[in-house]
Amino acid sequence: MASAWFATACAPARSAPLPAPVPTYASTLAAAQKRADSGDYAGADRILADFALRAPNNAEAQEISFWRALFMVDPANRSSSPEEGIRALDIYLKSQGAAKYRPQALVLKRTAQAVQTLRQASQVIPKVNGRDTVFVNREDEIVALRDQLAKANAELERIKRRLANPGR
Repeated sequence: MASAWFATACAPARSAPLPAPVPTYASTLAAAQKRADSGDYAGADRILADFALRAPNNAEAQEISFWRALFMVDPANRSSSPEEGIRALDIYLKSQGAAKYRPQALVLKRTAQAVQTLRQASQVIPKVNGRDTVFVNREDEIVALRDQLAKANAELERIKRRLANPGR
């Protein structure tokens, strides 16, 4: 019986598995950039968010929100929008600890706002024959307006002829 106790007492104690080490900031950015380059923006965002959650007291973790916003405003990112990116940049710019990319974030925000304004300006929605029509560019709008003008002129000519010959 003593030998059984001795065998268990001398056996290595089982310990809980060690938590996975927190990846470095540089390796996190490299992995996220690789995902974004392959078009997996959601995967890149998950990598960045995971780093920020696993190392919340790390000063570099505060800069992660800049990179998340950067990927959001990328025109190739079909799962996000400039509006979301602008909101994310606002959050980054308002955070107390984030400072490393502040000048870049300001320029990126202004650029995203300019793109957003241009997109809105190119989406003119006039009423044509009582229904909404979306024009992607000014040329389409000009063609539609010329068509409307031609129809209005034809109607005006018809009214003129009718008024000129009231007996008919």
